[in-house]
Amino acid sequence: MKALHNFFMNGGNPTTNVPLSVTVEAKGKVCYIAITGHISEWSPANAGLVLKEIKAAKDDGAKECEIYVNSRGGNVFEANEILNLIEDNFEADNIKVRVGALCASAGTIFPAKYHATGKSNTQCMIHKPSMYLGGNEDEIEANLKLLKDLTKQYKAMYAKKFGIKEKEVEALWAKGDYWMNSQAAKKMGLLDVVESDAEKIDANTRLQLVACGAPTVPEIKKETKIKNVIRMELSVLAVQLGLPSTATQTEVDAKLASIQVQAAKAAGLETAANDKEKAEKDGAIKSLLDDAEKEGKIDATMRVNYEAIGNSNLDQLTAILKDMPKIEAVSGQLTPNSGKRSEAVEATRKEWTFADYQAKDPEAYIAMTKENPEKAQALADANYKEN
Repeated sequence: MKALHNFFMNGGNPTTNVPLSVTVEAKGKVCYIAITGHISEWSPANAGLVLKEIKAAKDDGAKECEIYVNSRGGNVFEANEILNLIEDNFEADNIKVRVGALCASAGTIFPAKYHATGKSNTQCMIHKPSMYLGGNEDEIEANLKLLKDLTKQYKAMYAKKFGIKEKEVEALWAKGDYWMNSQAAKKMGLLDVVESDAEKIDANTRLQLVACGAPTVPEIKKETKIKNVIRMELSVLAVQLGLPSTATQTEVDAKLASIQVQAAKAAGLETAANDKEKAEKDGAIKSLLDDAEKEGKIDATMRVNYEAIGNSNLDQLTAILKDMPKIEAVSGQLTPNSGKRSEAVEATRKEWTFADYQAKDPEAYIAMTKENPEKAQALADANYKEN
């Protein structure tokens, strides 16, 4: 059976993982590399992408490297591969490490090898590498030797950074996970500097602290964050309303209420103005049609059509009615004994102008405004342009 093995320096629940993230950012002469989450799934493809970003940073002038670590650890070989990639591209004297809220297990390879700075709430943990394997006796013996060599490597690495003997390192991890707060890690030598400010604890960091069994797992102060956001948004809103940025919620609410009252009044005035305008327009249309009907230019059955023209364009209706002759008797538009329009009218209809329609067949023009509004508008425009 083929051996199945994985090498871990990983405390707590191995199934609760925040995914590995390795990002590269260049700022001036410094290449910042952030390593967060569970160190796993490091592949040649991942290495290729990170190497590409490192090369780009170096092309932009980066000569120094700062490694940020906020990790519960993971696979020691993958941690070694990430470190090897960094060491292949930067001189050892130009590499520094900054530790976030958590640096445990395989993640400690970075501060154990280089000058490291932590935060006031940083927590660190070391322990012996462990292995999960299967296979025949030869495979198990080979992997056991590999594990022993790995343990020697980490023991020597810690002893050098801590300034102690390897037997003392064995004593530290003899009982399992050995946890250190920031001051203990500085005293031990894993951290060289501890800054006074604290690292921000987000949901992913808290999940990692829980997963690896950290002694201190702080709660995320969501309420404080929300209040700060609300305060910031309130100050911005206050300034936009013409109030001081220090205005209270009560003052902002009062200003908003005042604006709402003013807006309601403005809306009421606009509605009233629109209603007045419509009433005046309706009155003007009615007056025009009443006069046209009295003068015999239209009859009652034609009012609806002319009202539609007036609602669309009052000036156009005014001009139409002004030039409109009286309605001719129907008999004058029919040939004797035929009941049909005269052949002359039908023959020349295509040549009729707007004035012809108003004089000879206004109802036909009204019908045209519905059946062929483009032609009707063109005739009207031509007539008033000439006039």
